[in-house]
Amino acid sequence: MKHRIMRRKGTVALFCAVAMVGFTMLTGVAFADGINTSGGSDSTATLVAGTLNISTPMTAGTFAGTLNGAAQTLNSGAVTATDGTEFGGFAITDATGSGAGWCVTMQATPFENTTTDTSSPSYGTALPTNSFIMPALTVAAANDSSSAVPMPLATSTAIDTDSALEVADCCTAGEGMGTYSFTAAASAPWVLAVPADTYAGTYASTVTTTLATDAGIH
Repeated sequence: MKHRIMRRKGTVALFCAVAMVGFTMLTGVAFADGINTSGGSDSTATLVAGTLNISTPMTAGTFAGTLNGAAQTLNSGAVTATDGTEFGGFAITDATGSGAGWCVTMQATPFENTTTDTSSPSYGTALPTNSFIMPALTVAAANDSSSAVPMPLATSTAIDTDSALEVADCCTAGEGMGTYSFTAAASAPWVLAVPADTYAGTYASTVTTTLATDAGIH
């Protein structure tokens, strides 16, 4: 009877030993499955340079008035339709991604009488220089992520002169990257001074806005 009991005990002990070995083996397999075998991978972004341009050209307005024998000042579209039409603003876009900076200037030719009648006393006449006044301008970036706006801006100044007017201080390296809109400050009108001895007729002037890199101006 004693021998039988010991034999049973021996069988239980052997079973436990086998179970422990099996558990160890299963644990080892689970650990092997949990190893991280993933690797890293780099991503790139290639940004192609855009252009520097006048993205929205300025629309020139008009002046209208009646001669009265005295010097007078005409405003573009200031009060009624008879005053002419307003001047539109313009926009500069620097999408080059170079940070080289840029300058914008403006210049107008003198207002010349457009008659083609060579026998007319008004043929070939023109208003004096410094008669065409650009109002002070304001500038705003079109996007919050644009770099600082070019400042300071020119004050109200004649543009029918021998040299071009620098509308704003030139953007230096790293500035002026984005899109910037230039408009008349507080909706101020463009102004044309008309002398008392002006001949009747239609007069015309060409307003030129020039954009160049900082190096191209200075």
